[in-house]
Parts: sequence; C-alpha cells; structure tokens
Amino acid sequence: MTVNRDQLIDWLDLEEPSAQELACMDELQHGDYEIYSERLRLILDEGMDVFVRSGVSQFIAARDLAVAVYTPEGDLVDSAAGAYLHVVTGVPPLKYVINNFADDETVGVEPGDVFYANDALYGGIHNPDQIAFMPVFHDGEIMAWISAAAHTTETGAIEPGGMPISARTRHDEGMKLSPIKIGEDYKLKSDQVEMQKNFISRAPRMHEIDLRARVTTCDRVRRRIKDLIIEKQGPDFFRGLLRRNIKESREGAKRRVDEWNDGTFQSVHFADTVGYEDGLWRLNATMEKDGPEIHIDYSGTSPENDGSFNTQPVASIAHTANYLFSVPFHDLPKSNGTYDLIDFNIPKGSILYPDSEASTVQAVMVNQVIMDSTTTLFSRSMYDDDSENEHVTAPMANTAPGYAFGGVNQHGEPVADLMSHALNTDGTGGQARRDGEDEAIFPWCPFGHASNMEFVENEYPFTHQFFRHGTDSCGHGKHRGGIGMQIGYMMHHVPTVEWLSICHNSKLVTGQGLYGGYAPRTIPGITITNSDLKERMKNGDYVPDDLIELLQDKTLDADYNITSHVRESQPYENGDLFIGHSGGGCGYGDVLERDPDTVMEDIEDNRVTHHSAKELYQIEYDEDTLTVDEDATKARRESFREQRLEEAVPFEEFQDEWEDKQPPEEILDHYGSWPDGEKESPVLRQ
Repeated sequence: MTVNRDQLIDWLDLEEPSAQELACMDELQHGDYEIYSERLRLILDEGMDVFVRSGVSQFIAARDLAVAVYTPEGDLVDSAAGAYLHVVTGVPPLKYVINNFADDETVGVEPGDVFYANDALYGGIHNPDQIAFMPVFHDGEIMAWISAAAHTTETGAIEPGGMPISARTRHDEGMKLSPIKIGEDYKLKSDQVEMQKNFISRAPRMHEIDLRARVTTCDRVRRRIKDLIIEKQGPDFFRGLLRRNIKESREGAKRRVDEWNDGTFQSVHFADTVGYEDGLWRLNATMEKDGPEIHIDYSGTSPENDGSFNTQPVASIAHTANYLFSVPFHDLPKSNGTYDLIDFNIPKGSILYPDSEASTVQAVMVNQVIMDSTTTLFSRSMYDDDSENEHVTAPMANTAPGYAFGGVNQHGEPVADLMSHALNTDGTGGQARRDGEDEAIFPWCPFGHASNMEFVENEYPFTHQFFRHGTDSCGHGKHRGGIGMQIGYMMHHVPTVEWLSICHNSKLVTGQGLYGGYAPRTIPGITITNSDLKERMKNGDYVPDDLIELLQDKTLDADYNITSHVRESQPYENGDLFIGHSGGGCGYGDVLERDPDTVMEDIEDNRVTHHSAKELYQIEYDEDTLTVDEDATKARRESFREQRLEEAVPFEEFQDEWEDKQPPEEILDHYGSWPDGEKESPVLRQ
C-alpha cells in the first residue's frame, strides 16, 4: 500500500488561500456573491437532474448521488446531493491526483481529462461508491474541479449486489480503482471502459451506463460554469466566488456552534453483527465542545474484526456530514470549511481504522452508528430548555435494510442490483417539537426517494407483494419516532433469484431514544418458501399482506424461515417471498407526557397497537370508540410515576450494579476486552 491514510484525513482540512484568491474575493461587489452563489447551486442542481436521467441503477434513480465543485487545490466549495458523504469523500482522491499525478509526465492533467476512483483506501467510502471528476480549464489554467459520485450496485464481489456480507478481506470485494485517468480530450478510453465491464460481468450494461452518467454530469456542470460564470464575469470573479463560498460556510458554522452549550458530551452505541456472524461491538464517542471548536474522540471503540464490518477513517468523518449538512448547517454552503471547526481522534486498530487488508465493504453499516452518535452528541449540546431548539432530535432509524439480488431477468439479461425501497423508508427521530416522519427517508440520502415500482417490475424478476406500515416499529415517546415500512418481494417469471440482506438491528438496535424516549424495535429476517401464494392469487383467494399476521397466523401454507435480518446470499425459487422491514425512528421524551388523543389517532392509522397504548403510554380508553377517559388516564399515569420512584435507586448504586454485569462470552468475540473494548489479539486474515 502506498497511500498514507493520515495524510488523507489531513487533506479534509482547508488549504491556505492564496493572496490572489483573497484579493479576488475582496473585489466582489455588493450582491455578486448572493446572485452567483445561487447560480452555482442551480448549475449543480441541473447536474443532479442530468445524472438521474442518464443513469439506470436503483441508487441513481433514488438520487443516492452527489455533484460537487472544488477549488483548483481540491477543497470542497459547494454541492448538490443526494448523499452528502459523497462530496466529503471526493476531497482525498482529488487531492491525491493533484499531489501525485498533476506533475507526473506519464499522467498529468489536461483539458478534457476524466479521472475515476472507488477504493476506500484512497479516501472513498466503500467500493460500490464510485466517483468521476474533471478539471475546469480556462486559458490553460485549472479554475476548478467537478465531481459526480453515486453508489453502484454491483462490483464483481464474491456475492451479488456490491456489498458482500461474507467478505473477510478487501480481496473479496470486487473492483477497486485507485484514482486513475479513464478519459482524455473529452472522450472515455475504450480500454478503461472494457476493463471495468470485465470486472462487473454480472451487470456490465448497468455499469457502463452509470459510468457514462457520471462523466456526462461532470461535463454538463463544467460547461455551464465556464459559459455562465467564467466567460461572463471573468476568471478573477470566479476565483473570488469560490473563496467567498468557503468563507461563508466556515464563518456561518462557527457562529452557530458558538451559540450551543459548551461541555463534554458522551454516547455509547452497540451493534450486533460483523457480517458473516452475529457479535457485539461498540462505538464509544466523547465530544468536547468549547466555543466554536469541537473535538470528537472515538477512543474505546471496539477493535477491527475479520468480517466485513470495518471502515476507513475518512469514511467515518464523512458520515458526520449526513447529519451536519442536513440539520444544523442545512442552509450553509456544503464546504469542508465546516470541518475546519471540528477535529477527530480515530484510534488505529479500531473498527474505524483497521489494517489496510481489512474488508470495509460494509463501511456504511459501521458508520450508521456514527450517524446515531453524531445526532445524539450534537442534540445534547444544542438542547435549550427555553427555546426547545428546532434541530434537537432523536436519531433516525438508521437501519439500512439493503436487499441485494442477482440473476437473469425475464428478458434474458444478467441483472444485479440493490433495492432502494426499504432504504428510503426509515422513520426519522422524534423531535423536541413534534413526532418523527413516518416511512420518510434514506438516512444516507435525505433528499432521495425510492424508484418507481412498475419500472422495477418491468426490469427485474419479482413483484412487490406489499408495502405497508410496520405497526409499532417506532421508538415511543412524548414525540414518537417515525414508523418504518414492511415489504414483501415475490419471485416471478424465472426459476431462481439470488438474494441477500445487508443490515443489523436483529438482536439489538443501535439507535437510542433521547431524553427518555424509547429505542425502536428489532427486526427479524423472514423468508417464506414452498408456499401456496401463487395458487391463491390464481384462484382469487385471500392473500395476506402483513408480516405480523404471517408470523402469528401462518396464513400461507408454506415453510417459514425466521433468521437474523442479515442474510447471506441464497437462492429464492419462483413464488418464494423475501420479506423485509425498514426501521422506525427513535423516540423523544417521556411516554407519559404524550397526548393520549394523539395515541388514539395513531391506533386509528394503524401506527400503534392497543398493547402499546395501554402498557407503554398508560392510557385508559374505550377500544371500540377510541374515546379517552381523561381522569382515569391521569390517575393511571400518576400511579405509574409513583411505581417508577419506588423502583428507582441512586445513580451511584445503579452504576455499581450495572458495571458488575457482563454479556455472555459467546457474543464478545469481536468486542475486545470487556468492558473497555480494547484490542486483545491480532486479527488474522488470509
């Protein structure tokens, strides 16, 4: 390995602006920044639309992508997304090209060049996330760089779908490209395209179309910037505009952070799998906030493992952008000027900074816990009892139910993809002022959406049997989390299709409620085979569409297989059902403070069960009319509060008792030492 990963982290810091850039920024006139920063964003938004219309894979259709503009030195200026982590992870591979290849006579950087990368060791996320970038030249000088990044749902790995659960080293993950030139003089090199298609032999058509979509997007944005800003206003104006964008991002974030509460904030989150087997590991995070500066330390996080649940450190830092750019800094330019205020300590040898040979293909799953933690830490710092800060929120579901498949479709074409419907329907967390949103969001891609079902069924060999509320899937609280969604795919048209499930939260959920709110429920893996489903459909008989009914009543005459939500690749035959579930958001505040009438509305809308209304929310009501008995409810809740006080113990006593507890040894193989999570032995990989 030649890349220095500490250098990649350092490259996320801003380069020193030149005297020329600062002088050009000072020359901007009143209104110039306001008008042309908006024009720059509109150009990037146009790039997003071009990207979506040019690509074909599920993730591009779902807008899990990003288009960004960078300075000539590689600093992020602004972006349109999609998924914000893509624009942060564009910085290291771009600076790698600038620092290593720009003056290399065998590579160089010329007008019309196209570069490409997807190796996490060079600053990416995991190898399905692939980025193309092009320079913007004017009179022989580089004025900026443009990137277009998206998740590609096939990489030629040992399992279909680009994210193999059973990967044990980086060599199991398929195509990995360090930053490489794939185009010259505004044309893609045929040998480079053929090489990539050869890697992606399960879905070569999809890969080539998506590759060309990235490059088409870069070139559209490049031409728009050149024609509508540089040619009209001049190169110095453009230099000043980029520098002012970064300044607004940095200073705007600085003012906002300075208003939050200073202090030390901690969170500990636990997860239940390393990919090829279940196992406990933890993320330990401590945030020191002093004025406008923030330091986040992940010491005490579990060590790396020999499964696929590891991540490179740049990917961990980039995942904080999903929260920072979407919530507290949503109205600022998306620049790495924001990251100038935050520094990170990521211990080497941990699951966040493993050996270079480690598999990191499930990096997004590991960093889902970073997203839980970041939301919790920042919400605690922002919380103000008087104003109930509008950005204070419990974490989203962050369940990431990635359902991947591969096979030959009904048209005889090889296909492999990762379905976006469950990913895009996680519930958001309860907030200080209101409930979370139901079936709302792809936590990695706040502005994404699932692709059209009819389009999917036309291309792929299965049907969507049902989409519906996952009743009681939220975390309960004064403001409950959003509801998740249950989904069933039935194999159709072809003899078999291979499916796998990328997820966690089967044994315990990583998200935690905020200020007394509950965590959402766990999610099982459910497979139904050898069923009479197609026969029922043919005869017009009743067809169930709810997994609780299927599990409790066994409505179908079939074999029911209940497993971990994580499922390695296995064949599903014609008529078999693959059942999935997106997660509910975490709850905010005490359940006893929730308006009883709101709970009745939730029951009527099939979001909450009678069991939860009675046992959690402690409500007395008529089940037939859903009329609340207010006096009886008040008395029941008061009695429940008294019961809590009787069962309560002083914190020191609770702590002493808690620290004596230890999970069974059989689930601690990947945890590290108990309870500190320190590395105890080297990880052996073949």
